[in-house]
Amino acid sequence: RNQELDAVDRENRFYGHMAIRRLDAEVLRDTLLAVSGMLNGETYGEAVPVMADRTGQWVIGMENLDAGRPGAVLPMHGKEFRRSIYVQVRRSRPLAVLDTFDLPRMDPNCTGRASSTVAPQALMFMNSDFVIAQAKHFAQRLQKESPDDLTAQVALAWKLAFAQSAPDTEVAAAVQFVQQQQEQFQQQKTATKKDPKADPAAEKAAQELSALTSFCQALLSSNQFLYVE
Repeated sequence: RNQELDAVDRENRFYGHMAIRRLDAEVLRDTLLAVSGMLNGETYGEAVPVMADRTGQWVIGMENLDAGRPGAVLPMHGKEFRRSIYVQVRRSRPLAVLDTFDLPRMDPNCTGRASSTVAPQALMFMNSDFVIAQAKHFAQRLQKESPDDLTAQVALAWKLAFAQSAPDTEVAAAVQFVQQQQEQFQQQKTATKKDPKADPAAEKAAQELSALTSFCQALLSSNQFLYVE
């Protein structure tokens, strides 16, 4: 978008003045997995099963129903991270992370996609176990690919999430935010009862990961990640 194209196409009829578009539900989930480094590119095979979690939401998982309900969740060995096209589709079991972002209803068929902007979408990115887990995987990926260099980690996070380099001002602000988060986690740890057997180095590493995870979750929750301009 720029002022020249806005002046030429005030009615928004041409691609040069095209409105921003939010990622479709399936693409959004796949992009979260791709950015976090967890996407399983396996093709073909059985559908990825869906089950109800302890709160009643439909999530990816497989129960051991022989042990009663709710049954123990069985390990899926990475199949839970397959692309959304392979996720089981049942009208009575809409996957929560997809349904929140307007997953098309197949009853009896899909004639079009709706696009809504509602509060549960923002709340899901704040509180969803799936989103928080992917933010943590994202942070671990950054630490692995750019070890012991917070500035490089922030720059890489921006590039992976937004497919563009971050301005220096944004990098500096992000580094400051992560450092402030580290200090906050340190203060919270200091205020609680200390474990005499705790490893200080391990505690420091956990605080650094938690701070970077907070930053990654903020990136994944941003409009710049959710929308294509």
